[in-house]
Amino acid sequence: MIAYDLSEVDAESLIALRDRTPGQVLHEHASCWTDTPPMTPDSAALLVQSVVPPWGSGLCMGEDGAPERRPEDSRPVEEIAADIVGADAVLPDGDDEAPEDDDEAFVAFVRAAAAHWLQGDRTRVPSSGPVPGSRFA
Repeated sequence: MIAYDLSEVDAESLIALRDRTPGQVLHEHASCWTDTPPMTPDSAALLVQSVVPPWGSGLCMGEDGAPERRPEDSRPVEEIAADIVGADAVLPDGDDEAPEDDDEAFVAFVRAAAAHWLQGDRTRVPSSGPVPGSRFA
């Protein structure tokens, strides 16, 4: 199961996802650290304080180089989801400085994490996030 932001998922769906079936993985793309999601995912791609999904209204660079507001994608959610699922999975060429994210590295990660993964509770985890206090010193 994949969710962009579990804070945006309705309560009925969250209840259905709470108890995992064998092998089920709940992945959240953008997880907020200042207001933790109502359910803890098994994995998350981004730890954020604020995020706008790619289909949401946001700022972008106009043709003249000036910032302009991009309108929200008004297509039905099913159509947006179909575009995401059908996207080309081929990664662009790297910059020759970052390490390769090849299949062998991913398999090594999975083997190292397999014994410990999918063991945690999915209830909400209260967290103050990566900053231990409310002040930056």
